[in-house]
Amino acid sequence: MDDRKEYWWVHHDGTVQPAEVGFVGGIPMSFRFIGTAGSIAAASAELIERLPAPPTPVIRPHVPQPPTTQPQRRGSWLWFIGILLLILVAQCSGQLFDLLK
Repeated sequence: MDDRKEYWWVHHDGTVQPAEVGFVGGIPMSFRFIGTAGSIAAASAELIERLPAPPTPVIRPHVPQPPTTQPQRRGSWLWFIGILLLILVAQCSGQLFDLLK
Protein backbone atom coordinates (compact mmCIF):
# COMPACT_ATOMS: atom_id res chain seq x y z
CA MET A 1 0.00 0.00 0.00
CA ASP A 2 1.12 3.53 -0.74
CA ASP A 3 1.40 5.65 2.44
CA ARG A 4 2.10 9.33 1.81
CA LYS A 5 1.43 12.80 3.19
CA GLU A 6 0.30 15.76 1.07
CA TYR A 7 -0.73 19.30 1.87
CA TRP A 8 -4.25 20.42 0.92
CA TRP A 9 -6.75 23.17 1.57
CA VAL A 10 -9.42 21.47 3.69
CA HIS A 11 -13.00 22.56 4.48
CA HIS A 12 -13.89 21.69 8.10
CA ASP A 13 -16.58 23.20 10.39
CA GLY A 14 -17.32 26.05 7.98
CA THR A 15 -13.69 27.17 7.61
CA VAL A 16 -11.05 26.50 4.99
CA GLN A 17 -7.58 25.79 6.40
CA PRO A 18 -4.34 24.26 5.10
CA ALA A 19 -3.77 20.75 6.42
CA GLU A 20 -1.41 17.81 6.15
CA VAL A 21 -3.43 14.91 4.74
CA GLY A 22 -2.35 11.31 5.33
CA PHE A 23 -3.20 8.99 2.44
CA VAL A 24 -3.23 5.19 2.54
CA GLY A 25 -3.58 3.57 -0.87
CA GLY A 26 -4.78 6.85 -2.41
CA ILE A 27 -7.59 7.30 0.15
CA PRO A 28 -7.38 10.17 2.67
CA MET A 29 -7.34 8.78 6.21
CA SER A 30 -6.53 11.71 8.51
CA PHE A 31 -6.06 15.47 8.56
CA ARG A 32 -3.71 17.53 10.70
CA PHE A 33 -4.27 21.26 10.42
CA ILE A 34 -1.08 23.29 10.03
CA GLY A 35 -0.09 24.83 13.36
CA THR A 36 -2.21 22.52 15.52
CA ALA A 37 -1.51 19.29 17.35
CA GLY A 38 -3.48 16.11 16.80
CA SER A 39 -5.44 14.96 13.79
CA ILE A 40 -9.08 14.46 12.85
CA ALA A 41 -10.79 11.70 10.90
CA ALA A 42 -10.98 12.11 7.14
CA ALA A 43 -14.75 11.67 7.07
CA SER A 44 -15.33 14.95 8.95
CA ALA A 45 -13.60 17.23 6.41
CA GLU A 46 -13.55 17.85 2.65
CA LEU A 47 -10.52 18.26 0.37
CA ILE A 48 -10.66 21.43 -1.70
CA GLU A 49 -7.36 21.99 -3.52
CA ARG A 50 -3.85 20.61 -3.23
CA LEU A 51 -1.16 23.02 -2.08
CA PRO A 52 1.82 23.32 -4.46
CA ALA A 53 4.55 22.46 -1.93
CA PRO A 54 4.87 21.64 1.76
CA PRO A 55 5.20 24.68 4.00
CA THR A 56 8.73 25.64 5.00
CA PRO A 57 9.78 27.39 8.19
CA VAL A 58 10.32 31.14 7.88
CA ILE A 59 13.39 31.07 10.10
CA ARG A 60 15.74 28.30 9.08
CA PRO A 61 17.82 26.61 11.78
CA HIS A 62 21.45 27.66 11.90
CA VAL A 63 23.73 25.02 10.41
CA PRO A 64 27.24 25.25 11.89
CA GLN A 65 29.99 25.69 9.32
CA PRO A 66 32.79 23.12 9.36
CA PRO A 67 36.05 24.49 10.76
CA THR A 68 38.57 25.65 8.20
CA THR A 69 41.65 23.46 7.99
CA GLN A 70 45.23 24.42 7.29
CA PRO A 71 46.64 23.16 3.99
CA GLN A 72 48.62 19.99 4.37
CA ARG A 73 52.33 20.67 4.08
CA ARG A 74 53.78 17.45 5.47
CA GLY A 75 54.57 15.84 2.11
CA SER A 76 55.73 18.97 0.26
CA TRP A 77 59.47 18.17 0.69
CA LEU A 78 58.88 14.64 -0.51
CA TRP A 79 57.24 15.95 -3.69
CA PHE A 80 60.09 18.41 -4.23
CA ILE A 81 62.76 15.70 -3.94
CA GLY A 82 60.76 13.35 -6.18
CA ILE A 83 60.45 15.97 -8.92
CA LEU A 84 64.18 16.72 -8.70
CA LEU A 85 64.94 13.00 -9.10
CA LEU A 86 62.66 12.78 -12.13
CA ILE A 87 64.44 15.75 -13.73
CA LEU A 88 67.82 14.17 -13.01
CA VAL A 89 66.76 10.84 -14.54
CA ALA A 90 65.32 12.58 -17.59
CA GLN A 91 68.55 14.57 -18.13
CA CYS A 92 70.90 11.61 -17.65
CA SER A 93 68.87 8.81 -19.24
CA GLY A 94 70.39 9.30 -22.69
CA GLN A 95 73.93 9.07 -21.35
CA LEU A 96 73.08 6.05 -19.17
CA PHE A 97 71.49 4.28 -22.14
CA ASP A 98 74.59 4.92 -24.25
CA LEU A 99 76.81 3.47 -21.51
CA LEU A 100 74.74 0.27 -21.35
CA LYS A 101 75.13 -0.44 -25.09
